Amino acid sequence: MNFKMAKKYYAYYLIDRGKAGISDSWDECSEIVKGVKARYKSFKTQKEAEDWLQLGANYEIKTTNKKALDKEALYFDAGTGRGIGVETRVTDKTGKSLLHEVIEQEHINQFGNFLIKDGTNNLGELLGLNIALLIAKKKNIKEIYGDSELVIKYWSKGRYNKLPERTIKRIKKVAKLREEFEANGGKILKISGDDNPADLGFHRKKR
Repeated sequence: MNFKMAKKYYAYYLIDRGKAGISDSWDECSEIVKGVKARYKSFKTQKEAEDWLQLGANYEIKTTNKKALDKEALYFDAGTGRGIGVETRVTDKTGKSLLHEVIEQEHINQFGNFLIKDGTNNLGELLGLNIALLIAKKKNIKEIYGDSELVIKYWSKGRYNKLPERTIKRIKKVAKLREEFEANGGKILKISGDDNPADLGFHRKKR
């Protein structure tokens, strides 16, 4: 007996080109996204695929086991997945944004994030830690988590190679804040992107 495979629609978004589309062939879709920065996902109907693209072609963030997270900690992340610049997010363990604690609402975009239109993802991660350190100081929070090894192990300790002056200035500022934070008993720790409640979800790719 032959079973007919249910038809699927594959929506894709090419980040660097700002191009989006829908294909009913996985082979065609995989060729389009091969070797480029892209987000793509399969759907049962063309309408679902169209809706996903219209809403920004974002991946759903995996539900985290909140009981395993420190209720008094801060979490930060950054990403470029929407193709509009670098977005930075700082949250509590439930994923609730805390940017408003130190940033005016007018500088927080419609997605609840702080946007840098001309920067790198690493600069966004550094800024996320910068903001988290300011919130920690204001609210007397002693633990901060992020998933950027570069920022946590190197840049925020003042360790870097040749970089743009703008980034170096931010590194020096964050390193000073970190030194003060740790002198008062604070800890900055690495967490998996899959478990980070602040995770923007841009790195997740699904078929």
